[in-house]
Amino acid sequence: MKPYKHTLLGCGMSLMELLVAMALSSILTLVLVQIAMAARSSFRLQEALAELQENGRFFADLMSAEVGASAYHPQPWLHESTPIGLMEDSVDSSSLNSDRLVTRNWSERNCFGVLNSDRDSTGQPRFYLKESVLEMNNDNLLISCRYGRNAAEMSTQINRQGAIPQVEVFQALYATDSDEDGQIDAWLRAGDWASPDQVRAIRLGILNSSRESISTQQARDFDVLDFSYTAPADGRLRRVYSFTIPINRMWP
Repeated sequence: MKPYKHTLLGCGMSLMELLVAMALSSILTLVLVQIAMAARSSFRLQEALAELQENGRFFADLMSAEVGASAYHPQPWLHESTPIGLMEDSVDSSSLNSDRLVTRNWSERNCFGVLNSDRDSTGQPRFYLKESVLEMNNDNLLISCRYGRNAAEMSTQINRQGAIPQVEVFQALYATDSDEDGQIDAWLRAGDWASPDQVRAIRLGILNSSRESISTQQARDFDVLDFSYTAPADGRLRRVYSFTIPINRMWP
């Protein structure tokens, strides 16, 4: 009787075949993990891009609504003493990386977009004075809004509410026509004009960043209008959005 010899042949696989199968399984597992990580990175990148693009669109819509309506008066033939349009409270470098933009107009809707409950003799909502302030604080673009019957009776309805998150820079430049010839003479910073009623357009820009680290962690320089900014090496995705909006004259 021959002595019993233990082998793996009875299981249909030799030791060498088992080692090769384990090696192939390890390689396959590593490849699958890398594919999963790449898919996850791609998803995070697409998600960050979508968020930045959405913020850019909302920024354009918000600025168009606030600046585009500035100086509007339902009765432009009435030269009232209340100043409207671009306000002198607009400031260059109100904080480290942010300007402050202040506009005012007459509106039948309050700061929340609700029609004025006060009605005129025809039953239509009355136009009240609306003032908007835009500036940045703690990586957020904030909006404040006051609304009231006149300049003395305006009350704050929105106080420094976050409008756009992850904003690192907010800048504004102003196209001025100082000689009243209908041509832009210069792009100036807030306060460098002789009077706000010389401003014919406002160019606005922001630097927006993703919430999470996405890309290679290295410092990078960005130009937002005439402002230069060095972003930290935190790996966040960043985009600059800028556009120009015409503004009405303060008086007709």
